[in-house]
This record gives sequence, C-alpha cells and structure tokens, in this order.
Amino acid sequence: MAVNTDPDGPVRRDDERGCDPDDVAVKSFFLGPQAENADWFRAVFEHIVETYLEWRRRIHADDGRAISVADRAMPQFVEKRRVFRSLVHELLQRFEREVPKFSPRYIGHMFSETSMPAMVGHVVTLLHNPNNVSGESSRVGVQLEEEAVGELVQMLGFADGCARGHFTSGGTVANFEAMTRARHRLDRFIALGAEAKSAKGWGGSLFEAAHMGWQSYDELCDELDGDRDSSQFELLSHNPFEVAARLNSVFAEPYRGPVVLVPDHKHYSWVKGVELLGLGREAFWSVDLDHRGVMSIEHLGERIEEARRKGRPVLMVVSVAGTTELGAFDPVAGVQDLLDRYAVEQNIHIYHHVDAAYGGFFAANICGESPGCIMEDGVCDAVGAIHRANSVTLDPHKLGYVPYSSGAFLAADEREYFSNSVDAPYVAFDPDSDRGPQTIEGSRSAAGAVATWLTARTIGLDADGYGRILRRTLVARRRVQQALQSVDVPVRVIPPSSNILAFYVAHDGESLSAVNRRTQEIYEAFSPATDAEFYVSKTALRFSEYEAMLQPLVESWDGQRDDRELIVIRLCLMNPFIVSRETKTDFPGEFARAVADVVG
Repeated sequence: MAVNTDPDGPVRRDDERGCDPDDVAVKSFFLGPQAENADWFRAVFEHIVETYLEWRRRIHADDGRAISVADRAMPQFVEKRRVFRSLVHELLQRFEREVPKFSPRYIGHMFSETSMPAMVGHVVTLLHNPNNVSGESSRVGVQLEEEAVGELVQMLGFADGCARGHFTSGGTVANFEAMTRARHRLDRFIALGAEAKSAKGWGGSLFEAAHMGWQSYDELCDELDGDRDSSQFELLSHNPFEVAARLNSVFAEPYRGPVVLVPDHKHYSWVKGVELLGLGREAFWSVDLDHRGVMSIEHLGERIEEARRKGRPVLMVVSVAGTTELGAFDPVAGVQDLLDRYAVEQNIHIYHHVDAAYGGFFAANICGESPGCIMEDGVCDAVGAIHRANSVTLDPHKLGYVPYSSGAFLAADEREYFSNSVDAPYVAFDPDSDRGPQTIEGSRSAAGAVATWLTARTIGLDADGYGRILRRTLVARRRVQQALQSVDVPVRVIPPSSNILAFYVAHDGESLSAVNRRTQEIYEAFSPATDAEFYVSKTALRFSEYEAMLQPLVESWDGQRDDRELIVIRLCLMNPFIVSRETKTDFPGEFARAVADVVG
C-alpha cells in the first residue's frame, strides 16, 4: 500500500508493517499513548519485582523469617491488608482524574510522556532507596550518578576529565548551586586581592580583585608565599559586616556587595537566589531583551561597565538556553565572546552560568546527518557554546523525558565545583567520590540520576537517540503552527525558537485588552479544569520586559496598546507522538480547528 513518506508527517499507513527504522528511538522506548508497548512494559516490571524479591530472600537467608504464615492468617493482619488494598484502589482511581500528560493532546507545560527506561530506572532505585549523600548509604547510586553526569558532560561537549557535577531535585536548586560556586570564587579572589594589597601593595581595585581569574590568583599566592593570611578578608568565614569594613579600609572604597546580571526573561529562581544568599533584591540587575526577546549583548556590556563604575563586583552573568515562557535561547556564544574579551584584554574574569534547564538536551546533535539545520537561527550556535561557560543547569525531567524530580548542575572546572569543605562526624565521606560536602541538599535520591543513566545508555544522547526524538518535536511544532495559520481566524504566532509555540488571535485594529480577553477564553476552553479535548497553558509577556519584541507585534495588527502585557497561549510540544505515522487523529489539524471553533 502507498505510504506518504514526507518526513514532516503526519503519515498514514493502512497496513500492519513496522514503523520506519528511523523511528525506533521513539517507538521502542515509550509506552505509547494507548499503552501499545504494554506487554513489554509489564514483562519488564514483573522481572524487576521478581528480581528484587529474590535478592531480598538471598540476603542473610539463614536469619529466619520475621513474618510467619500464621501471622499472615490472623484476622487483624487480613483486615489491614484489605484496608491497604482498598486505599490503593482509591489512590489509583483518584489518579485516573489526573491530567493525562502522556497523551499527544497534552500540549501545556514542560512535561510529557516519560520514557520507559526512565521509569524503570526510577522504580528500581525506589525499591533500593539509596541516599546519594555518600557511598556509605549508596554504594551503587553514587557510581551511577557519576556515570550519568559523564553522559551529560559528553552531550554538552565539556572537556574530558575536567567537568564535575551532581543531580539535584530540579533546576531551581541547580541554579542555587551555581550561585554558591560563583560566590565562593568571588570571595577567594577578593580576599586574596585584599591580602596582596595589604601586605605587598598590590595595585588592583576591589573590582579587579573580584575578577582576577585563576592564573592571577595562583601567581599572587606564589608571590605571597608563606606570608599570606587572607582569611581575615573572607566574607564567608567571618561576620560579613566586619569584613566589609576591612575591605573598605584596604581598597579605600566602600564594599557594597556583588550584583547578579540576569536577562529580563529570567526564571523566578534567580530572584529567590539573591534573597537566599543574603544579597538582597537590589543585587538583582536585569539585562534588557532585544527585538527577538533574548538577552541584549549590548546592554549586558553596559551593565558590566555600570557595575565597574559603582565598584560592584559581578557575581555572575546568567544566559538562558530555553526560556520557561517561550523556549527562547539567549545568544550564549555572543555572551561568552564578550566575557572572553574582558578576560583577554582587561584581565576581568566574570563567571558565566547557562540556565539550560529546558533547552540543554538540544545538544544531543539535534540536526544529525540531515541536510541543513532544523533549529531556528542562532539556536545551534547557542547550544554549541554552552560548554564554554563556567557552569550549566539541566533538567532531565523536562526534555530528558525522566520522571520528577531530576535536575543537574555541571561545572566546567573541578576547581570551581569543589568549593565547599563542610563535614559531618557521622558520615564517612570519600572526598574523591562523595558529593555530600559539595551539595546544597543533604539527603539526595539517586532516582533522577539512575533514570537519566538508563535513558542515556539505551536511547542515547546523540543524533540517533534523543536528537531524533527532539527533531520530531520540532516537526510537530511546525505542523501545529502551519495548522493554526491555515484556519479562518487571524492566529498570530510569536516567532519560535524551539518546540514551544506561543500564539494569540488578533483582528486588525483591535485593542490589546480585547486580544487578551480572547486569549483567556481560549485558555479556559482548553484548561485542565475543563477536561477538554486538548490541554494548553498560557503566559503573560509584559511590556516592561519584552518592549522591543512586543511593540512591533502590536503595530503589525494596528493594535491599540491599552494593556501592560500581551497574554498568549503557550504550547509545549514535547510529546513524541503529536505527529505520528499511524494514529487516526491528525492532532495539529484537530487542535487548530478546535481553536477556530472557540474563537468563532
């Protein structure tokens, strides 16, 4: 039978032949919208349970059984089991009212179908319950975490043997981990600069001390030799107000703390971070967005110079690879080029962190061997430059298709990663393998790391594995965009960067407030509260942050700007089966028609 082989689908098959070999990464590693891989899935889990039970029976088998046959026959025992089973049944029934995130019809937030290897890794770890605080409580978990970190390091292109990292509960904590590394580095630089100025008359300013870089740091250490005693200037070791007074005296200028430079489309975790570190919200300096809705490199340079003039060290610059609102990618390469010029030309070394919680997995060689780049302009350059930064945040529980909660923090240089020296007398830490002394979280499940390890080893973090899966999501985004723009209503799309699509409906000359009301109506028609045929999310793009991008959009429909924001429907097109070769439903077309019906 004839088969449409258009790689952008949707493709219909009328026979029972197998899928295209290129689809194996999708078809063989996901349960499927209708549980198509149920037999395989069930067999794997039965094997897991039987293997686990047998393992328990083998361990110290001569100790004897604690629960006898007679115990299990007692009426009280039987009743407890009945109650337990009844509650399990209730729990299962209640979760059947959960949003069906596995369905191609769920196109709302940044989660979707999880892969079978990820679920298996998560469940196996759950049964053994390792605590990755140390090898004492997780002999296997810490090893698998190290190997999983190695997989992520390789995917991003960090230098072999240099990068270090660990898994976190999510991107928020991973971002906090970056802030603590940058703060420790800044503290060491400032303290040594103050000591060198006090003891040897070093001529640098406080700003120059804060950004001296590791080469100058090592040279100053050698120069001071055994006479150095910079601890009196360490802000993290002593009362920071007293240390600030000493720094004022040494540098003859007031020390008013560092600033954090983050683009206006930042994740809310950065605002939390400056508060948790005790820097105060005043230390949060926003960087403007350009007409594309991404960080303005020009304004970043202006902000750095403003910080220099005011004697405010830059704790870190943050770029975002895959924003929460639109999936946009800051010009990571351009940001790093700017910071490199400061380092080479002025010996000003500024810490650069890439928040790639969402977009980092696009580093899995998304374009593969296909002719041309399937990504939007500039995205591949941004992704390819992540490894040049000091550190990065990843969220495997997003585009890694791993269950919650699984984040990761990676540092390019082990010297900057190993920044803490805390200890616990009741834990025998191995400094070479244990991450407990280095992590913000104490007790940490190994589940996220193991789930990531198994997906990386089975699916592959390359063009034939994750690259192919993510390519399908980009194709889905294009198909949905085409379908929306083909219906008989004025659907307008925010220029996309990845597999997130934002749109609104605006008639020529219409007011912004009227457009926003219509967007709210569309959202309510497809919100999880309604059990609609599709599930979407929405976001508000404020003019205070997106002015350069939004103003031309409003002008494009001769709109009346009578509101402070543009509300848009936000679609996270992550599900690998939105555009499928076999399903009866044309999901992009059906969704577009449903939107048109709501708008009327």
